[in-house]
Amino acid sequence: MKKIIFVAAVLIFADGAVAFLLPDRQFEIRLTEDQLLEAIGKKLPFEKSYFVIFEFTLDNPRISLPEGSDRVHAGLDVAVDIRIGDKRFVGSTDASAGIRYEPEAGQFFLVEPNVEALTLQGIPIAYSEKVDDALGQALDAFFGKRPVYTFKDSDSRQKAAKFTLKKVTVADGVLVLTLGL
Repeated sequence: MKKIIFVAAVLIFADGAVAFLLPDRQFEIRLTEDQLLEAIGKKLPFEKSYFVIFEFTLDNPRISLPEGSDRVHAGLDVAVDIRIGDKRFVGSTDASAGIRYEPEAGQFFLVEPNVEALTLQGIPIAYSEKVDDALGQALDAFFGKRPVYTFKDSDSRQKAAKFTLKKVTVADGVLVLTLGL
């Protein structure tokens, strides 16, 4: 019986602490294009091989946050080395990505990238579909392991908010991540 009372008291205390730190039980993180660009840019250039044929290099990111969207739009310079025939093609890609939240680590990642556009000068048509597929995998590998935001351990409000990602949207040119219970 004492254990039950103790557990109930701890839960009531924890609920009260969260209510004090997060009175409306929600917490917003607002990330600007510059903050996202800095987080992505410090992890570039990124190189990845696919199908033993393609070697991708991603560099020089660009970020845009379309109003009302739940996706981050990113542009990157792309170089593709095709090992058959030792050819190199350079250009750019535009992609969009969603947001994944890892509560245990308090980190946010870009996920499920969609290649919206790919421009590579002189690439043979026979390679274009395979390059597009492999580029999607390269973007997934790049974004999926590199957080665009990590909670600050020194901020008690952020510690208390490590629960559930409720909503992702862009408002006034800022990525708004709403977390709560």
